[in-house]
Amino acid sequence: MDALKQEYVRILQGLQIDQFNLAEDKYSGVFLPDPFEEYWAAETKVMLVGRETAGWNTNTSPPRNTIKRAAGLGGVAVSEVVDESLGRYRSHFKLKGDKVVETSRSRFMQYYFRLARELDLHPRALIYANLFAWDYDKKSPRNRPATEFDEIVSASQQLLAAQIRRFKPNFIVFASGIKGADEAIRSLFIDHFGGYQTAKEKLVPGKLWEFEAAGATCYRIAHPRAEYGHAEFRDQVIERIKTGVTSKALA
Repeated sequence: MDALKQEYVRILQGLQIDQFNLAEDKYSGVFLPDPFEEYWAAETKVMLVGRETAGWNTNTSPPRNTIKRAAGLGGVAVSEVVDESLGRYRSHFKLKGDKVVETSRSRFMQYYFRLARELDLHPRALIYANLFAWDYDKKSPRNRPATEFDEIVSASQQLLAAQIRRFKPNFIVFASGIKGADEAIRSLFIDHFGGYQTAKEKLVPGKLWEFEAAGATCYRIAHPRAEYGHAEFRDQVIERIKTGVTSKALA
């Protein structure tokens, strides 16, 4: 994990902070996953990737997290910012006895725990990741000026690519919505992994996209809070992963 932390630090130190309007810095703390031992011990390794957080690690006192602070310009070292984020991540999966407390109002986290249960995995044996490592004022950073958003996308993709390389998941589920997510997912794999492969029959426009990339079988579905016909595709992803696991075991 020291190597991953060093990679996180290196990427954050490379933030082009001059691309941001620091007078309007309402970015959250940076979101950084930290795998548990249960993940490394699991035969089937799964990442569930959301879109962005809603105020991640901002309610710290003192001081409030900002993009400036993530770049090491807020009176604290980047390594300390990384430690804070890793600690916050791990606090979301605290044990009570030998079980993780699964109460959450978040539809995303409810799907996370369901995925673990149906795949017969400990909740700490999955990775929770995000397509964008920051939110802006508890909302998507997509509406920020192009210079800012482009830098958020670039840094976020570097962070996510580093996670995929080190975690080596068998399956990646992008439950990050439909609108705008596909472009970011495509550029992630084209820029950092040499591309992706999609079979024609594995695409249901606006609902489900299955493809192969970075040594993993990947799925993109709507965010778990989406209704209007999306629930069946969330179910399908779980069944497809189960089928993939069974096929691998029989091979």
